[in-house]
Amino acid sequence: MRFRWWRGRADVQDVLGAAVYEHDRRARERIDRWWAAGGERRDEVWRGAWFLLTAASFRFGNHERPGRVVPVLEFLLEADHTSPYRPQNRLTACLPQAAGRPPSGLYTGDPWVQRLVEAALGFPDLAVRQRLVDLMSGTDQPGLLDALEIAFRPRAELGSTYLGAAPTGHETKVNLWHAGEPDALLNIVRANPNLPRPPVESGDVDLALLALLKDRLDLLPAFDQDALVVRLLEYLGTWLPEEVHDRCRRALRELSAPEAVRALCGQAVLGDDEAVAAVRDVGYRPADPAWTPLLLLLTRQFADYREADPEGHVLQLACSANHPAVDEGAVIDRILALLGTDVPDDVTAAVRRSLRDLGLSSDASVAALRRRWMRRAVLARALELEPEAVGAVVDAGYLPEDGDPKLPLLFLTEQFDLYDEADPDGTKLRVVLANERWRYKHQHFQTIAKRAERPDPWPPAAPASPRDRPSIRHATTWPSSYGGGHF
Repeated sequence: MRFRWWRGRADVQDVLGAAVYEHDRRARERIDRWWAAGGERRDEVWRGAWFLLTAASFRFGNHERPGRVVPVLEFLLEADHTSPYRPQNRLTACLPQAAGRPPSGLYTGDPWVQRLVEAALGFPDLAVRQRLVDLMSGTDQPGLLDALEIAFRPRAELGSTYLGAAPTGHETKVNLWHAGEPDALLNIVRANPNLPRPPVESGDVDLALLALLKDRLDLLPAFDQDALVVRLLEYLGTWLPEEVHDRCRRALRELSAPEAVRALCGQAVLGDDEAVAAVRDVGYRPADPAWTPLLLLLTRQFADYREADPEGHVLQLACSANHPAVDEGAVIDRILALLGTDVPDDVTAAVRRSLRDLGLSSDASVAALRRRWMRRAVLARALELEPEAVGAVVDAGYLPEDGDPKLPLLFLTEQFDLYDEADPDGTKLRVVLANERWRYKHQHFQTIAKRAERPDPWPPAAPASPRDRPSIRHATTWPSSYGGGHF
């Protein structure tokens, strides 16, 4: 049965080959008759054409034989008024609805739809390439649209910086331009009136750029909103045409989904300038009121902050907020950075009070755990001699926990009464630094020692042992491959 099936297909393939390669009139008449018959006979001709393309290594690197590919493509590009799609030709009449790769195993002439897009972008025969470009630029055939989206995704995905893609003096992480001018694929998808389409999967956020390029912001709500907000901000952080950046900003100011607003507010708390600007312009507020004071403070909306946090409990409220992802270290960094700017005195006093109220709690709640991590972040910044962190540590009496050594902190925060009581001659601190010097910076200890007129507690480097010294091989001692002796 398989032999008869294969022989029947081979016969059609031979007739088709004679028609397109040898211009055999009788063979061509038979092919046209079989195609017009539809059904199984048309399918055999269709698959025979893809057998011929495969035999000619269609879009298979340097193995491709364009002279054998062109006649088959020209046959498939001939008009066929039975096609339900535009343009009406043999390709659109028979291509599948999706652009998946042919199944593995015995090849039966399944079409490689994606290779048609590849040919439109780089086929060596310019006339055929242009015909494919024209087809892609206007088609509504679902498989071809799918193939165009497949080609678009990796170019819109933000990865490496692409040299030469942006105009001179700029950098971009989007691979759809050359020196700021659209490449071949971008010209095709921008010309096609049937793109973009609503995403099949909401997480397919790479296609959001296609909606931005075509000014179809109405499609953006169909994407995963958390991922979309992050991607819009990322696009604003790399070179794209100004009109695309304008659409990104407009999209950020037209968010309606609660998860999108929450994601944007989270990015504003982390300090993204575009997120901060959008939050301030629109007046976005997080769903949980406990998170609002932190957002208002870090976006410098001080009048609203005073009303939202009259007692100065901004960090404590943030710890109790129903927010799924709180980067406590990043929050502390932003708070400390804010205090180094021109903040009103009453706001500064309120924030400092909050920084000093992160003490230990016997509560096992999420809020207590967040307070603990914020406190640890304050301690870590104090070890870096960050002035506001040092002041909070000293005033609140914060000390390391879980067995972490306290002597380095006492020395670096200049709490010398407690330090001298615990380590009168400085030997204990030197032992700690000798064992864990990787955790600290010598320059910080030098700074404090000089300011306090105390000896530098940093231990001297241990002398290199004989085993640590690199041995130098001499020519007379190199091992020989001829018996293991010497040269």
